[in-house]
Amino acid sequence: MKELLAKYIAVILTSAVKYLFGVFTAIGTQLNFIETLLCTVGGGMLGVVVYLYLWDGILFLYHKIRPPQPKVHKPVGKNRRKLLKFIIKYEILGIVILTPVLLSVPVGTILAASFEENKWKIKRYMFFSFLAWTLLSYGLYKLLDFKLTDLF
Repeated sequence: MKELLAKYIAVILTSAVKYLFGVFTAIGTQLNFIETLLCTVGGGMLGVVVYLYLWDGILFLYHKIRPPQPKVHKPVGKNRRKLLKFIIKYEILGIVILTPVLLSVPVGTILAASFEENKWKIKRYMFFSFLAWTLLSYGLYKLLDFKLTDLF
């Protein structure tokens, strides 16, 4: 029982920080489909809620200590230009699609909060994104009949 609880906690905490690693951890620890779905989506949403409200608190304290000043535009490197174009073009939908795969949950949540004021909308979009990426990842894992022991 303690071992199973440790697996759940590991998957939830991993999903709260880097979502796709949480899905891989769930598959690696041989959780079934329902356990994988609940732990990864639950962990991802736990991360979104924590980082969303934590970021508000950090910004509040920061602006109390140091009032906002005019922004200075810095040049963007070639490597990040495509990512920024995608995010600017699709705004919150682009961020939500990229968060589980390329961005970490904290970075994706903070970026989404900078584009969207409605916290419920951010949480809802992130939920559906996490759900879709978990279904896709787990489906590909089962479809390809991939075994972790084949790597070693």
